[in-house]
Amino acid sequence: MIRSIIIDDEQHCVQSLKTDLEKYCPAVEVVAECLSAKEGIFAIKKLKPELVFLDVQMPLMNGFELLEIIDTIDFAIIFTTAYDKFAARAFRISAVDYLLKPIDAAELQDAIKKAEQKIHTPDGTTNIENLLKNIRQPVADQKIALPFKDGFEFIEARHIMYCEAEGAYTRFYLDNKKQILVCRTLGDVEELVPREIFQRIHHSTIVNVLFVSHFFRSDGGYVIMSSGQQLHVSKSRKDAVMQKFGLK
Repeated sequence: MIRSIIIDDEQHCVQSLKTDLEKYCPAVEVVAECLSAKEGIFAIKKLKPELVFLDVQMPLMNGFELLEIIDTIDFAIIFTTAYDKFAARAFRISAVDYLLKPIDAAELQDAIKKAEQKIHTPDGTTNIENLLKNIRQPVADQKIALPFKDGFEFIEARHIMYCEAEGAYTRFYLDNKKQILVCRTLGDVEELVPREIFQRIHHSTIVNVLFVSHFFRSDGGYVIMSSGQQLHVSKSRKDAVMQKFGLK
């Protein structure tokens, strides 16, 4: 059995999740139900759970602040939240498991399977630590989780010069001349990278505007990167690119 704790300030959400766990995930035992972050901290220290279901948005202290207080995160975490654009993006770029309320049974079962793997992995909390850093840090210093066969490689956004589509894959070009090919479509990547500093300039290209040295309107439009690469700007995205650079 996986010993778990539910931390959520809404009683009906706690009861609903507990009922779903009993019905769809019998291997998960709920050993405590906490209606505040303060109760959650006490329960974590006392009961030492293997898995914590943690609500993000709670009064007085949210889920992220709770984790900052915990000395050692030696348990798997599944965040539960109503849709929050910032939080959802932070979860995605850090490769952290989260469930949107109302919770779907199939997604719950999938999250439990991932949690089981993390429980038995020595560095299973690395993604959580990265998430907390991303929340505190400026956009350019945030780290993005790029998947490879056995896990994830965390890359700071400021080191990514541009990304190009290669079918169902995307190739990342870094400022140290390293290239990383990941099994993600460019559309997926666009959702991961910080939009404050990245811009889609073509159906097959996303650039980090911090590395753009020149923009030319001729020949349909193209940019020159600080490393010398010339990248085409599609006509349909030309106006958006110019707006990004404050030219329109």
